[in-house]
Amino acid sequence: MSRRRLGLVVLAALLLAPAAARAQSEIFARGNQLYQQGDYAGAVEAYEAVRSAGFESAELHYNLGNAYFKSGDLGRSILEWERALVLAPGDPDATANLELARSLTADAVEPLPRFWLFSALSWWVQLIPRTPLILLVAAGWLFACGGVVLRVWSKNPDVRRLAAWPAVAGAAVVVVLGTNLAVRELRLGVPERGVILAQAVPVRSAPAEEDDLTLFEIHEGTRVRIDERTGDWAEVVLDDGKVGWVPVDVFETI
Repeated sequence: MSRRRLGLVVLAALLLAPAAARAQSEIFARGNQLYQQGDYAGAVEAYEAVRSAGFESAELHYNLGNAYFKSGDLGRSILEWERALVLAPGDPDATANLELARSLTADAVEPLPRFWLFSALSWWVQLIPRTPLILLVAAGWLFACGGVVLRVWSKNPDVRRLAAWPAVAGAAVVVVLGTNLAVRELRLGVPERGVILAQAVPVRSAPAEEDDLTLFEIHEGTRVRIDERTGDWAEVVLDDGKVGWVPVDVFETI
């Protein structure tokens, strides 16, 4: 591809990206309007169109969860609010809605106590909201780079000595908060989870369609941890520790 043609492609992408974002923003606003008018199915369709176009946000998942809930789809409302909390941990509205929806599910799953160290690590990772965390890491990077540049290029000994402080402080911020950001964005150590969307699902002791292997039954809206996949089956673990196999088409990952 010639430089001229490549330049035109890049320019077209830069021009089309804002236009595409504006178009999806208008569809999102249309979804909000339909929701306010009580057309929850139309709101779901609009929000899903935005997501299908590759746009994602905590607000989108939150609104989509509300629309699904009003439409009577309990499982998908729980799924979307779970997804909203992945992008905006601790959001009070999504948390409150999720607690209400879980109280309406057929399965009363009592979570096992969590080891205190895991709780402390989770608290630290989620301590700073995502946007301020990104800004702090970026600021730390700029301070570190600026300090290093001054220390290397300045001929004034006093400036070089003072430049060490922002360089060290910036590097410390990048290491500490950058690690936090990386763990959050890459979801390191976070198990794959899903939400059951089928009305009722028999959980079996092995990945096979045999009734005598059934251990218990779970229902729409129950959250599970996905430990292993084998063909069309997945081994899942409930929050109370129960383990078994279910078909992969009865749930969607969060």
